[in-house]
Amino acid sequence: MKTEISKMILPMAVIAVAVAGAFSSNAMNKNSKVFAAKQGYTHTSPSSACNISNMCSDIGTDFCTIGVEEVRLWGKTNPEATTCNVPLYKQ
Repeated sequence: MKTEISKMILPMAVIAVAVAGAFSSNAMNKNSKVFAAKQGYTHTSPSSACNISNMCSDIGTDFCTIGVEEVRLWGKTNPEATTCNVPLYKQ
């Protein structure tokens, strides 16, 4: 009697663990953000031209800067844009 119950419960338990693992790993993939390298630009004022500088990230907390003065770098909304006003972050 015990072996019949074990033979029935054990496969169901294995399937339940496998399904739970699949759902948890899928949730982790949806929550993780993929690093995206973005071209950083410097400009002296919002109306001035954007000058190409270092590569930065569009994900993070610390602003992307360059030089001793830590000049902040900005990104463009698209490559053809004439203004650079998208905040960028350190890689």
